[in-house]
Order: sequence, then C-alpha cells, then structure tokens
Amino acid sequence: MRSTPLLAAGLGIPLSLTLMIPGGAVAVPEEPAAAPAAGTAFFLTEPSSAPAEDVARDVLRLKASEYGVSAADLADLQVLSQHTSDHNGVTYVNLVQHYAGRQVYGGVATVSVTKDGSVLHVAESLVPNLREATGKAALDAAEAVSSAAEGLDLEAERPQVLEKATGAEQETTVSAAGIADEEIPARLVWQMTDDGLRLAWELVIDEAGSDHLWQVMVDAQTGKTLTTEDWTDHHGEGHLTGLARSPQQFAGAPAAATSVLPGSPVPVADGSSYRVLAFPKESPNDGDRELVTQPADQVASPFGWHDTDGVPGPEHTITRGNNVHAYTDQDANNVPDPGSEPDGGAGLDFDFPMDLSEHAQTYRAAAVTNLFYANNVIHDVLYRYGFDEVSGNFQVTNYTGEGVGGDDVRAEAADGGGTNNANFSTPAADGGRPRMQMYLWPGNQFGPQSGLTLGTGSDAVTYGANYARFTPAPTNAGFPGVAVVVDDACVPFAAPGAVVITARTTACSPHAQVSNAEAGGAVAVVITHNIATQAAPILSGSMDPAVGIPAISVSTADGEAIRAQVAAGATSASVHKMSSHPGIRDGDLENGIIIHEYGHGVSNRLTGGLNINCLSGNEQMGEGWSDYLAITMLLDPALDDPEQARGMGPYALFQPDRGGAGIRPAPYSRNMAIQPFTYDRIKTSSWITGGSLAAPHGIGHAWAATLWDLNWNLMDRHGFTDDLYAEWDEAGNTRAMQYVMDGLKLQGCGPGFVAGRNGILAADAALGGTDSCVIWSTFARRGLGYSAVQGTTNRDDNSEAFDVPPTCDAPGAGLVGAKYSNDALNVVDAGDAAPVQFNLGGDLGLDVLRDAHSPMSQQISCETREPLQFAVSVPTETTGQRALTYNARQERYQYNWQTDEAWGGTCRQLIITLDDGTQHRADFRFEE
Repeated sequence: MRSTPLLAAGLGIPLSLTLMIPGGAVAVPEEPAAAPAAGTAFFLTEPSSAPAEDVARDVLRLKASEYGVSAADLADLQVLSQHTSDHNGVTYVNLVQHYAGRQVYGGVATVSVTKDGSVLHVAESLVPNLREATGKAALDAAEAVSSAAEGLDLEAERPQVLEKATGAEQETTVSAAGIADEEIPARLVWQMTDDGLRLAWELVIDEAGSDHLWQVMVDAQTGKTLTTEDWTDHHGEGHLTGLARSPQQFAGAPAAATSVLPGSPVPVADGSSYRVLAFPKESPNDGDRELVTQPADQVASPFGWHDTDGVPGPEHTITRGNNVHAYTDQDANNVPDPGSEPDGGAGLDFDFPMDLSEHAQTYRAAAVTNLFYANNVIHDVLYRYGFDEVSGNFQVTNYTGEGVGGDDVRAEAADGGGTNNANFSTPAADGGRPRMQMYLWPGNQFGPQSGLTLGTGSDAVTYGANYARFTPAPTNAGFPGVAVVVDDACVPFAAPGAVVITARTTACSPHAQVSNAEAGGAVAVVITHNIATQAAPILSGSMDPAVGIPAISVSTADGEAIRAQVAAGATSASVHKMSSHPGIRDGDLENGIIIHEYGHGVSNRLTGGLNINCLSGNEQMGEGWSDYLAITMLLDPALDDPEQARGMGPYALFQPDRGGAGIRPAPYSRNMAIQPFTYDRIKTSSWITGGSLAAPHGIGHAWAATLWDLNWNLMDRHGFTDDLYAEWDEAGNTRAMQYVMDGLKLQGCGPGFVAGRNGILAADAALGGTDSCVIWSTFARRGLGYSAVQGTTNRDDNSEAFDVPPTCDAPGAGLVGAKYSNDALNVVDAGDAAPVQFNLGGDLGLDVLRDAHSPMSQQISCETREPLQFAVSVPTETTGQRALTYNARQERYQYNWQTDEAWGGTCRQLIITLDDGTQHRADFRFEE
C-alpha cells in the first residue's frame, strides 16, 4: 500500500492549480519544490461541489503517474464501498480498478473527501499495465472448487453449480460439496501474480467443522491455486509467548474492585440485568462480578440487546439479539449446543452462579452471559466511534436502513476446536456473518485437571486424568461410587451407583459410552486411552443428546493399573477435580481477549472499506489494533500505569494481575526498558533477543505498543475519562481511540506502520489538527518519525527515524546556554551537569513539559549525529530536585541535566518534549 507523500501537517495550502479532466474539475494545491518524501500533509485539493466519488476518481486520474499507473489503467474505477462519518464529515470512497468488466483484485484506493469536497488523504495500491492481462476461463466454478479443495487437502464431494449469473464475472453459487458449512460463492476476477494479471476464480470456503474461512484464487485456465488467504485470525500456541513462562497461580483475593464503566447516557429501559465482569474489569483478577442493569445504549442498540425487529419488546430472552448470539459450541460443529444459551426469562434477568475454584465447565451459563455482555458493550461503544451500520458493523437489523444487516456475531463460548486460543472470522461482504470462537485454557502447566481416587485410607491411589468437553466437569466434592470395569460400553449395560472404567474404542464414540453408562445408573465414567504411546487426550463428543454425568480420560498405563487395583478388591472410587490444579479457565471471562477478537472484525471491515479483506503483507498491524482496543477500552488508572508493565491476557495464563507478562514478546509500557520496540525491530533477527518477532502477533504487538504510548501522551494533555460513551474530545483516551478508529478508514489496503501512522495523523487533521505534534512525537520516539521510510510491506525494507516535522519544532530560539548551541555538537564532560536553557516566548508555568518522559535522551553517532540502530530514548536525571526552573530576567527556562560518567566517548541527543508535542532537540558529545 502506498500512502501519498505529502507535506507536514499544519502547513498552509499554497496557491492552487485547477485542471479539467473528464467527470469534473479538481483544484490541486501546487506542491513546493522540495516536499519531503516521508512527511504527511492533508487537504490535497481545493473544495469542490462535485459528489465525493467524482472527486475521488478525478484526483486519482489526475495524479495517475504519481501512483505508477497510466490513465488507461484507471479508465474503469468503480466504487467498492463508501460512507460518511458524522463526527468529522469525511466521506471514505473506496475505489477498485476493473478491466474487461472484471474486478482487478487488490487494485484499490481509499480517497477520503471532506464535507466541503476537499481531498483529505489518498492511500492506494493501484495495479499497472491492465491491458497485458491474460487468461481464459477453461474451468467452470465447480471445477475450480474441486481444484481448491485439493489444494486445501479437503475431500470434496462432486461440486454442483446451483446458480449462475450472466456477465463478465459470472457470479456463481456452488454447492457446499461436503467441504463447507455454507454454499460456496465464486466469481471471475483478475489476480496479480509474478507473471502479471491472470484470470482467476475467487472462492470463499467456510470449511466445514473448522475455524477456517478460506479465500482461494484459482487460475481459471490451469486450475492452479494462485493465492490462499485465511479470513480467520488465529492465535496458535506458538504465538502465545506467555505459555512458555513459569506459571503463576491465581493469588488469593483479587485486586480492589474497580468502578463499573459508566453506562450509556441514554440507556434502553428494558428491565434487563446481567451479572458480569463489568468493564473496565478485564477478568476476575480485577474483582468480583457485578449485577449491571439496563446497559444497552439507545444510540447503538435503540431497542435493547435482545431485539431484532425494531419494535419495542425482545424477540429473544436468551443470550441472543441484534448484535450477538452467544452460546457454547463444545463439539465444534459451529452450531449452538442444545440448551447452551442462558435464558433470562421475561424479565431478562441473567444472574447465574460461578465458583472459580471449580473447573470452567461448571459455570457455563455465567461465562456465556459474560461473553454476550462484552460483545454488546463493544458493539455499542465502537458504534459511537464510527463502527456503525453504514460502515459495516455487525447487526441482524440495521435500524437506520443503511448498510446490510444479517451479520450479528456468532460468539461461541468454550469452543471445542482447540485450547489456549481464540479466533475471529470476518467475511469481507457487509452482511456476511462473522464468528468468534473462545476456547478454554486448561492450565496443563499445573498437571492433570481431574483425577480418579481409587481405594480408601492408606491404600488409596489417585490417578491424574484429562477432562471431557461434552460432559459436566468433575468437582472438588467429587462423584463417589463403586468402581466397576465394563469391557464393552458400546452396548447398554446396568451399573447403578458405579464409577465405570472402560476403554476407548473405535467401535463407538465416547459420547455413546458415557450415554450408556448414564442410562445404566452410573455416576461417572473413566475412559482409558487406547494408544499406549500417547498421553490421555481431552474427550470430545456430541452435545446432543446431553449427558449428565462426568467423564475423564486416563493413559493406557494408568488404565491397566486401575484395572489391576479393582481386580485386587479396591471398589471405593471418586472422580473429582485435582486439588493441586487451580481450575480450567475460560477465555469468556477474559474481557481483553473478547475485545481483541472483536477487534479483528473491526480492522478487517474498516480497512479498505466493505467487500474486501485487505490487511496483507508482513508489516501487518491487525494484532496490534486488537490488543490496543482491548487495553484501551479496559484502561483503569487505578490499575494501569504508563511506566509500568501492562500484560495482554494475564488471567487466561493464570497470572495474578494485569501487570503480568501476558502473551506477547514484551508487556506494554511507555517505559522503553520494559517495552523496547522501535521501528527497525520488526526486521528479521532484530528483536532484543536477536530473534525475529513472530508475524503477525509479534509484529502487531509492536504497533500496539506505540498506540498505548499515544493513549497516555494524549491523556497527559487532555486528561482521562472512564466514560467510553462520551464525546470523542472529552479526554485524551477518547481522542486516541477516535483517531485510531478513523485512521483505519483512512489508511487504505495493505497498510504498513508508516501508512497506519499517516492514517492517524489524517484523522487528527480532519478533526482540527489539535494533536498533530503529540502524535508525531509519540511515533518519532518509536522510530516512526518524519523521515521514517516504510518501503513495501515487507518487514525488512523499512528505515526508522526519530525526528518530527519542522512544524513540530518548539517555538523560541531552541536550546541555548553559555556553552551550548542548538545546531552544533556540544561538548560536555561525562558525569557533569549540563544546564540547558530554552525560550518559549515568556513564562508559561512549570508544567510545560510532557509528564514522565520529558526530557529524554538517546544515543547518536558522533559522526553522522543520527540515532544508532535500535536506539531507545530514556528518561534524563536532574541535579538535586531542580527539574525545571524559569528565569524571569532572561525569560528562559532552565533544566539541569545530570549526565552519566559511563557516557564518555559517546554522543547523545537531548529531546525536550512540551505538552503540545512540539520539541527542542540538541546534540552532545561526552568527553571522558
């Protein structure tokens, strides 16, 4: 993705040059001769009364050569999507190239047009040389599905064409063919390859019984798979850094309860109530659940959370409504388990018990209720920040009549598709229903979750066991009975009051074995594994019909020992939770993980607009936006500190509080000793360990680290509000979230870090540009400064820079003093105090510095005076307690910088950042 090189924000618009082109007129400001390549400025054209889509087409065609394409390549630009945001008046026009009547996949541009018809920002990835496109459709859509299935290693039944449209794209519906949960849409498009554009079938395959949502491009002539994209954002264990760390148990009493998120200023009076971990609580680490009443917001959910028809009164009394349908899917078949949607009754009272000392399966109703609540709060809050109906949010019914409905979130609790994980699938088209899958976190680091105690007194032996997804969980109290060995549990048998011991078999399913035991009067079942070389597995099975007794699995060796002990006369048995295990944890009680997953849907829907999923490339920030939304929406100054660690997902990892290391390569913190990211560290073998940040999770965490800084820097200037329903300019944290949400809409397809930065700067410009220098100084500190170069979205061709644009140089004469210059390399004896002075045009008080991390210094090359690779800025120290003084006679501020003897023979840059983000900088060489 290319983000148009422009001038620094805040520069005045020069005289304009009006050029007439087909479709209208665009007045383009003349660019100065020496526009810096890395800078950003906005408002690229003069106002226009033409429709926004005409303005967008005109500016692209006018500047075609700057985008590396010809006028012929832009002859057929069609609107992929467009919408206008009320809070800033910007219309986001997403255009896509067409050739010979077919879409050029990936040939897109996002042109953002202000309410007065000026072009605010352009981000594009346009494709050149369309007339060289080749290929003929030798395969039909059904044959393409067969080819795609082979490439995905799926066994397809014979695909059948169910419906086919006329036209160049031949939009076709193909049968599910045994490989998909839904019918498969297909169409002909142009796909860019190393050999140029090829005609390809685009297929979207929602893989049956799986968490994969595939987009596959199949060459329409050869049947070769050209590209495969998974529209599900996964979080495999290899990316969850914290799982490899030493486990920490839940540390007794939770932290002092935080206040509940202030409710909507216009709540829906539907009488509803939910006992949940109310935001900003992240998890049980932060306090107990509370009964929240009538939390739905009239702006985002005008008829409450249980409505779907727009008429007062709920259509559902279960955890289902316009924004989300929450249920368990423990058998991983992508449909609700029977009876798994808690029912609040006519009064919509969702208050269910929960005992955290037990395994998570014992409080499923409480967990599903929390999942339902969290998804709805996310929906309602983000609606106010621009993820609304017209921009493609997730709703059954779009009450405004804008956008396409039918796409509420399917939120699947305790999903049986895996453990220690979560994921989110986002169809590209508005109206495509997303799926969130939340998993259990078994805590294998603590040993077996469950056990069988056989025998009594000194003869009692306890065997560790794994758990079953499809049965009730063993409890601390246990399920006592008489141990009975049943050789064949695949047929009905009688075992009243028994703990049945049987073996896993291929003759029938574990569900059938446990169902037969329950029908025969058993109280619990122990299934011994039938593969001696494997550990006891998690037992999976159907949830229909439900079974009411617990089952556990033990290894082959333990099974033999248990049978021998029973044969020797041991009959007293109990299946129970292991007292040494703190209890299986449920991601549905980790609000941060829920927000993170929902955030994938937000970033996919808003980047490039609707009808395309285009977060591509290695320099991809999807994981970062998701982490950012999680820790921002749950930000609590009573528990969070900008200079301390903030972990992601601590509860799921059995860490005691949000200061835990979490699941990322480093926790979030403005303190660079804790979170040392700078832009070059995304490169291969460039992380602090000498290794490479994993893509996409590690790279995404680096982006979130920068946005977390932005939160606190804006809060230093504008304060904090705990009311996320407030207006965007209420406080620093609401401003940051608005800029980030708008930046998603502005940045265009295939963004890298610099493009993402530019989108946020453009978002600020659209709202008046008040915070541009705060944003610049925040990004500059992490190496994403004015001169930073993104290159492509390859992780290894970027160049970091730590400067800010000239418009963000602080006012006055710069750093001065008896021996110091703002331009020269100043010489100081290492370890001496360096009294630096600066002028702000008068006495503005002593709170002019940004709190906590100003002034800062970082090491630079004594020869080039450029920051060293991976240079991090660190806080300075001052002599005594004299941090900052003002000399009224000289009209100068003075800061007594205490240097370090260890700096002898090196050079450093001193950076003084003021409250508004502007900076004074000066360079020093330290003599030994």
